[in-house]
Amino acid sequence: MAVNTLDVLCCRITIGDADPANPMAIQNPVVLTEVQEIEIVETYKKLIGTAKVIFPKGTVYKSTIIGNATLEGNDASRITTEIMEDGVIIEKRNSQATVGKDTFKTGQRINIQLGYNGILKNMFDGYITTYNSDSLFELQCENMAYKLKLKQAPKFETPLSTKVNDVLGEKYDLLKDTGFEIHSETKRFDINIGKVKITDNFTVADVLSDWSKYKVYCFLKYDENSPDAMPRIAVGRPYSSSKAQPSFPGSDDTMLYKIYFNYHVAESNLKVLKVDPKFLAVTGKALGTDEKFFEVTVRLNPDYDASKAGSKEFQTINATQISRKTHKLTGNTTAAGAGTKTKVDLSTYTVVPYMSPNMKIDSDKLVEETIEYFKNYNLNGITGTLTLFGDFGLPSAVQVELIDDRNPTKNGVYIVEEVKTAFGTKGYRQVLKIPYKVCLLYTSD
Repeated sequence: MAVNTLDVLCCRITIGDADPANPMAIQNPVVLTEVQEIEIVETYKKLIGTAKVIFPKGTVYKSTIIGNATLEGNDASRITTEIMEDGVIIEKRNSQATVGKDTFKTGQRINIQLGYNGILKNMFDGYITTYNSDSLFELQCENMAYKLKLKQAPKFETPLSTKVNDVLGEKYDLLKDTGFEIHSETKRFDINIGKVKITDNFTVADVLSDWSKYKVYCFLKYDENSPDAMPRIAVGRPYSSSKAQPSFPGSDDTMLYKIYFNYHVAESNLKVLKVDPKFLAVTGKALGTDEKFFEVTVRLNPDYDASKAGSKEFQTINATQISRKTHKLTGNTTAAGAGTKTKVDLSTYTVVPYMSPNMKIDSDKLVEETIEYFKNYNLNGITGTLTLFGDFGLPSAVQVELIDDRNPTKNGVYIVEEVKTAFGTKGYRQVLKIPYKVCLLYTSD
């Protein structure tokens, strides 16, 4: 008779002083293997990921004291010796104590590993930003990008044709002396960021976070091609900025996580939407030549007749007006519909966003791109969230393949936009936000 095994939750939380020479190292660490609650939130749309860790009163931690310890005291049986590379013999004393108000402090490094049955996966590296020791011990933390908030950005101005690799690389040295490097996939994509002007007192984090308003997202991602464990700065555009709708972010050899509904899924809040193209609208947005954003919305023309010459398939509505000054200086044409103050009510439409990857374009070009995006838009999409058990320990910005034998309309490859990881007395769960289906793909094995 087969016996079902019991999966036992386990965690390892290491907290200590930051090592100036090695950001990933933790000096004078204390190790905790019991916790009440952990919540980790990461998304590729934000540079700074967060974690919250709550310990109950009486939590026991282990620590290692290195130095000239004596053989006297309660911990004498836990003393070991180690010979260093230079021949010096040091003593290590392992001790245990309960968490107190002076155990932690802001600015300390923290590493969180989670898993089942002693098999742990690294889930968070960062710094303690807030420490509350009132009724419970609660730590508020930020990921390794916290360091970028402490680094002043150099002042420079770039031309319109500037690439991300130029700003983050040696040409403008935005990441100089930060300890961070560009992710290998970002180097391969070489995204156009346009004109970058830094003339004020901004931190490096301020600059990278500001790019999100152009739908250029900076986030931390571990690089498999990297020789060390330090995460890299990854930069990418969202799914809604591509007419061909490629996967984002990722590469040709990106690992695909296969999620089987009858095994990996704890709870599904997904809804399969079948959109009528007659009631679909796409709102395109771009940065104009006056360095201000403008937008247009396109929908199908209800009076379109392919047999009639001059009949237009699409309508342009709710466009924003390009300023007269810009029109005079650049000669840009203004999209149809921009001159009227009356806006079309789209409350009964499915409105999807499109962000132009091209900088400083005119209205005609934006309308052209938005219509192309409309034509390629996948009308059968999924909204909502998916809650998984902690089997994978997924980060954001990965691709997952959903496999549901009962409802195959969900089947396909999706991009994970956001991951909320919850660990504690209620179990180990990950809530995924997966708004974009990349392609239809079903694997039967």
